[in-house]
Amino acid sequence: MSKQYNKLIKRRRRAAYLARRKKALTTSAPAKSASKPKPVRKVSKSVPKKPAAKAEPISAAAEIKASDKATTEDVLGPDASAADGAVAEEASAATEESSS
Repeated sequence: MSKQYNKLIKRRRRAAYLARRKKALTTSAPAKSASKPKPVRKVSKSVPKKPAAKAEPISAAAEIKASDKATTEDVLGPDASAADGAVAEEASAATEESSS
């Protein structure tokens, strides 16, 4: 049993030695003083600001072109819009009858 007891003594000696060494290191090395906070620098944006959007002036030519366009009433006549509505109503009625 003497061999196992010797191992126990070695283990205790080693633990004590490591504790002494750790204590010596902490006392000999001065603790770092709290570092002073660095002054805050303003960071400039690398993206340039976009210029304000310029409103496009509406030219008289553009207004004339818009007014010159033909409407459906001009091409098909005033009754065309009423006829389209009647055709749509007939189609919806036919789908209702077939689904019933």
